[in-house]
Amino acid sequence: MKNTSSEFEKQLEIIRKKLDEIDNAREELLRLSRELRRKATLAISNVHARNIEGAKNLLEEAKRILQKVEAYKQSEIYYPITRDPIQELVEAVVFLEIVSESRLEIPHFAVEIHPSPVLTGIADVVGELRRYILDLLRKSEIEEAERLIKIMEKIYFSLVSFNYPDKIVPGLRGKIDMMRLSLERTKSDLISAMIITKFKQ
Repeated sequence: MKNTSSEFEKQLEIIRKKLDEIDNAREELLRLSRELRRKATLAISNVHARNIEGAKNLLEEAKRILQKVEAYKQSEIYYPITRDPIQELVEAVVFLEIVSESRLEIPHFAVEIHPSPVLTGIADVVGELRRYILDLLRKSEIEEAERLIKIMEKIYFSLVSFNYPDKIVPGLRGKIDMMRLSLERTKSDLISAMIITKFKQ
């Protein structure tokens, strides 16, 4: 009985060490994920402020953090913790490319990560484009607004075909519905701005 008890305690200690490792990894991954999301969010704000260079610098820092995050990829805690920050990073990178380079591309690093936050991150770009377009319309920059609306349409019609259940791509169906509404409202705002601009001439 004594030997059995001793063996039991040894096995429990092994389990404790494994759980300690997971807990430590979780704490570090949470810290990195918070920093990743902060950089991505600041980058989006910089794009809206037309500070493209600042946005690029922040995203370079974010990508370096992502490399550290990816070291935990095989851990069971990886996806629940990193989904939202990676979604934000994808959103920021795609948004910056559209505004600064007139290019709609999936980030190169997205090939190596879970596809779910890549899709939802791209979907969220439509909301940022709407905000950006409204600012353009206030400044009567109609041509650039029209160009960005076409990109909004491209994103929407590309993602609407991804008909997967919420368990596989959490939140995507709801985001697609929001994209459709944003697109319709932005087109309506464009028509109103064009009419106002015409009367001003």
